[in-house]
Amino acid sequence: MTNEIILFLISLGALGVGIHLWQKGSYLLRHGKKTNAVIFKNNYSKGSSSNSGTYHPVVRFLTDKQVWITQELSIGYNPPKKEGTKVEVIYDPEEPTDVEINSRFQLEILPRLLVCIGVMLLVFGFLELFDVTQFI
Repeated sequence: MTNEIILFLISLGALGVGIHLWQKGSYLLRHGKKTNAVIFKNNYSKGSSSNSGTYHPVVRFLTDKQVWITQELSIGYNPPKKEGTKVEVIYDPEEPTDVEINSRFQLEILPRLLVCIGVMLLVFGFLELFDVTQFI
């Protein structure tokens, strides 16, 4: 029974994150403005173990209203993106600090993948709960 609860929690987490990223990505693709940005620096975030962590790029770009924005991205990378690298970003014109790298994988594929994984784990959890499968 404990394994099923853990499976349900993981599936709900994947579903929640996937749905949030899917909505944000869809909104940005529909309403966002694309522009070129420069990776200004990388901010390091420690992971759960001492050897892990991610580097969140801080990008600087000019909006269509000629306002300079410097913003840390929500998704981190390891190894870090090279400082000074030019990237295409997409931002919300109403809230220009809501910005992401314009990447089909990040805005479309990853959210859908997380939702699919969440649904599959949820179905698998129910099958395990009702003893249809005998994996766990």
